[in-house]
Amino acid sequence: MNAPIAINAGQAVAQATLPAVLVLESDGRIELASPSACALWQATLKELVGDSFPNLFTFDLTSKAPDWTETQWEVLLAAGAQQLLHLRLQPKEAAAFPVDVRLEPAAMDPVRYLAVITRAHPPSPTSDESPGSLFNTLAERSGLGFFDLNFVKNEIFYSPAWKRMLGHSDATLPNTYDTWLGLIHPDDSAAAPDKITSRGATAGGRPFSVEYRMKHARGNYVWVHGVGVQSHGPNGALQRVVGVHIDITDRKEFEDAPYRSEERLQLLGERGRMAMFDLDFVSGQAWLSPAAKGLLGYADQELADEADSFLQILPPEETAGGLAGYFLHPEPGQTVFYLPLRLRHRNGSDLWVYAGMVRLISRKQELQRVLGFVSPMPKAATEHRTGLSADQLGVLLGELREGVLLVDSERRVLYVNPTAERLLGRPAAEVIGQSATEIFRLVNRQTGEPGESPVDRALTRGDGFPLNNEFCLDLGADQARVPIAFSCRPVLENEKPAGAVVVFRNPDEMTLSRDELIRANRFESLGQLAGGIAHDFNHLLTTILGGVSLAKDNHDYSYLDRSEAACLKARELSKQLLSFAKGGSSVRKVHKLGDLLAEARNISVAGSAVKVELNAPSDLGTVCADGAQILQVFQNLIINSLQAMPTGQGNIWITASNVALADGEVSSLAAANYVRVEVRDNGSGIKPEHLEKIFDPFFTTKKNGTGLGLATVVSLVRHHGGQVAIDTEVGVGTVFHIYLPRAEQEAEVTARRAPSLPDATSTGRVLFMDDDEDIRYLTSTMLQSLGYKYDLVSNGDDAVKLYKRYLNIGRPYDIVIMDLTIVGGKGGEQAFRELHDLHPEVRAIIASGYDNDDMARQFLDMGFCGYLNKPYRVGDLGRVIKAVLGR
Repeated sequence: MNAPIAINAGQAVAQATLPAVLVLESDGRIELASPSACALWQATLKELVGDSFPNLFTFDLTSKAPDWTETQWEVLLAAGAQQLLHLRLQPKEAAAFPVDVRLEPAAMDPVRYLAVITRAHPPSPTSDESPGSLFNTLAERSGLGFFDLNFVKNEIFYSPAWKRMLGHSDATLPNTYDTWLGLIHPDDSAAAPDKITSRGATAGGRPFSVEYRMKHARGNYVWVHGVGVQSHGPNGALQRVVGVHIDITDRKEFEDAPYRSEERLQLLGERGRMAMFDLDFVSGQAWLSPAAKGLLGYADQELADEADSFLQILPPEETAGGLAGYFLHPEPGQTVFYLPLRLRHRNGSDLWVYAGMVRLISRKQELQRVLGFVSPMPKAATEHRTGLSADQLGVLLGELREGVLLVDSERRVLYVNPTAERLLGRPAAEVIGQSATEIFRLVNRQTGEPGESPVDRALTRGDGFPLNNEFCLDLGADQARVPIAFSCRPVLENEKPAGAVVVFRNPDEMTLSRDELIRANRFESLGQLAGGIAHDFNHLLTTILGGVSLAKDNHDYSYLDRSEAACLKARELSKQLLSFAKGGSSVRKVHKLGDLLAEARNISVAGSAVKVELNAPSDLGTVCADGAQILQVFQNLIINSLQAMPTGQGNIWITASNVALADGEVSSLAAANYVRVEVRDNGSGIKPEHLEKIFDPFFTTKKNGTGLGLATVVSLVRHHGGQVAIDTEVGVGTVFHIYLPRAEQEAEVTARRAPSLPDATSTGRVLFMDDDEDIRYLTSTMLQSLGYKYDLVSNGDDAVKLYKRYLNIGRPYDIVIMDLTIVGGKGGEQAFRELHDLHPEVRAIIASGYDNDDMARQFLDMGFCGYLNKPYRVGDLGRVIKAVLGR
């Protein structure tokens, strides 16, 4: 549309109805156009939408700079804010002619502009049927989705954008008045612009601005803001309604949320039994629910809903700084917090309650509002309070899901919860007031030696005792010892220990679902593997950097082949690590078990001095499995063997073979063909007393272990229809035997052709998007060497804009290559969806550093034509482009 087409269509232009109205996005792209605008430019609505506003006019000054259109828009926008613009409009098939353009803001979120175009010397209107007056009035309003209800001509029009707002396509929603009536919410029909009238209505146009609900294609109702003009005939009858709709559902929900919250709060406090309060420091209003007043001994009318009532129920010595200071001081920096409070009962006694609060603080750090609830504490928690403050008791109450002991500075037990009573085997009455060092005695699980008292350590040294599972509770000679996992920390007052909190639990009672177990173990394993992976990556980077520096400084290119090989090895290592971190896809397929074993070995022994030998014959059977989960099985076994080496040195042997088992040969396995894998080490072995528990979740003999590794192995192997067996000898080593059902078919292998450079006849235009400047530069050099023309962009918005520009002139790009993730911008996936909507024949390639077969399949199923793994070479890039161009 930048240059006129030399076809004599001046009469069509002259007959175009004026004024014309355009709705523009913040960057000047056209979002909507009135029918008169389409006639004026001799274009369809589809041709106008998406084009840039400056492209519709001719200018004396032009440039081929890529950002020239954006610059023109900025100049027009700045000038239009001050005055009427005098421009030359360029129709599609006629000579340019002068027009006046008025640019006005139409909406702020998102930003929109209205452009109203009239001839510089417009002719006088000749017919009342022209919609010019209606659109001229509409130009004063916000506009997104147009609708036109013409009751005189019985013509109804809904723009495509209007239909999309309600989840419909242009073809699925007919342009009838029945459509309108079927979409309006029954309760809002009287508020709709085709119904609202005013007494004594006279002929002429009357603006409206109303909010109502319309039915979405999904079946729910959305809130819309209707803005437009009603046209009345000589007798005051409604003849026409023209306007736009704006979806305001999010705003309505935001506005209604506080009211719904307030209603629920009032219902809970007034009709229910919740003791609640609300103190608004901005408005000065205060509220105590009837249940809260009753808890303090007052009838509802005896305690007024005002700020002074809070001063009446709080201890005077704690409110000397005022109510704001009282509620601002505890738990600094926390919006939501829980703590005990001491309140004053009507009879003068202290009432200890547990309070949960939401605190709203302004940017100036001024307290604006406090809302919360209170509940009375158990008597046991408030008795024997020697040496304890409210903050200390809050520490206790935050851990009530486990067994809890609260101890004062004299080592006396102040409080035990029901779980602690059960684990200690004694009721609270027998424990409270006793010495904590006698009640909570520890013995080492392995040696039976008495352990250090965590309470003594907390009170004498002020040190916390981190989570530990090496000990059992010694409950006396006549009772069995209870294994526990516990932590202990001091409670400080004036920077001195004033008590201690002990939290403990029997690990045998801790359970996880299979998925939780696998996920928790994967995180643990990643932490263990991280150091080794970093070690190997640094070795590979040394090779890469060394080869590059020799080529750069000494012009010695002999080592570049080794640098390239190190890059490929690093890419494979990152692929293995990402595959393990991502976990299973819940989709099983046939795998070569030997490949999974090699992958598990490579990533597990990274950075280790232990030698791992793998013996997997070429005819080893395949397995139908979730590859990532089987990878996790053998990584856990190798890591377990590595940790069994007392000196960090030793050997691990992995041997795989095909076996045919008879019934009963291996417990719980039916007679069939299996693949057996032995993971053998010459480590310390497993003690007989631990052998029966090693597969239990949370059982471990390692000081910093979690006891999840072998439990995950058993869970995953059995989930795949296999079994685990073990042979071990203390001081000699351990052998794990893994049996997995053998698959009947061959492995599902996706053949990867060797990279090859395209021939010299390669042609085509490529649009490449990546937010990394170095990658854009290198890829542009590759594309140039391959013989392709190209354009480069840094984000999805620019990619869509550039593609649309060339699509509008009939020259779309042959290939679009887009990075998956753009920091702070629109990535490849979102940009592709927009491009596909514009041009369903778009051929796009996704480029990603996530080298994962499942992810590649996901994007190919989405409609991408190719998947380019980072890092890539010239040959990799050329191969994927040629493959897509040849489709």
